Amino acid sequence: MEYVVQSLMQTIAGMTQPQAVDIMMEAHTNGTALVITCIQEHAEFYCETLKNKGLTSSIEPDE
Repeated sequence: MEYVVQSLMQTIAGMTQPQAVDIMMEAHTNGTALVITCIQEHAEFYCETLKNKGLTSSIEPDE
């Protein structure tokens, strides 16, 4: 689980450890978690970076 927290903090600029832990726990509990809402270009970069670290990641439009 620490790997997920570190990966989130390394990928998303400004993400704190408590934020990353909350996201990791939400994903662990619910199967999915919202990591960040941002412009599509950044979302694509974050998604690809997390995938390259072995994490499951996808992009969905903001509703």
